[in-house]
Amino acid sequence: MNSAAVTAAAAGGAGAGGGGGGGGGGGRPAARILDPVIHPLPGVLQPGPGSFNVIIGGKLAWRGVPAGAAAAIQSAKAVSDAAIQVAEAATLAAAGTPGAPVAKAAEETAKATAAASMGSMISGAAGGADIHLCATPLPLPPHGPGVVIDGSQTVLVNGLPLCRMGDTIIEAVGPPNKIAMGEPTVLIGG
Repeated sequence: MNSAAVTAAAAGGAGAGGGGGGGGGGGRPAARILDPVIHPLPGVLQPGPGSFNVIIGGKLAWRGVPAGAAAAIQSAKAVSDAAIQVAEAATLAAAGTPGAPVAKAAEETAKATAAASMGSMISGAAGGADIHLCATPLPLPPHGPGVVIDGSQTVLVNGLPLCRMGDTIIEAVGPPNKIAMGEPTVLIGG
């Protein structure tokens, strides 16, 4: 489905989508800029920028990364998360010992390094996809930039997967985020 078809479906209130989407199918509401996410800060998809030419329910469509980029981001995120877990375990093991302050400093350095390197990787791998900026703390640093990794593989907007309610946002640090709501009159499948 092309951008014009998604725009037409949005304007008419009909469902759009392939592979199970559509007016009577099992699609999910289309995601747009400023739709809610589960992480509290800022609580909405932003800054985007959102599709410049596809408007759904009065808001710009939100686009995720293609499957290849999603796999690379997930792989790098697993390595980054493992490094943070090792640093957290070292801090826990050093609790109550003279080495505790050094272990805590090393943990915070590991988190800051992970946030910077994963933030750069996500921004570079986005390839035109919309980037969400999560300010929810890990406790520190904030989760940082993130992209949707499981948008529709059958409905593309500007050559990128259109995102839907329930899709996953991988952020530089912290647990995955999810799109909590979308446009209920535009259902997107696959």
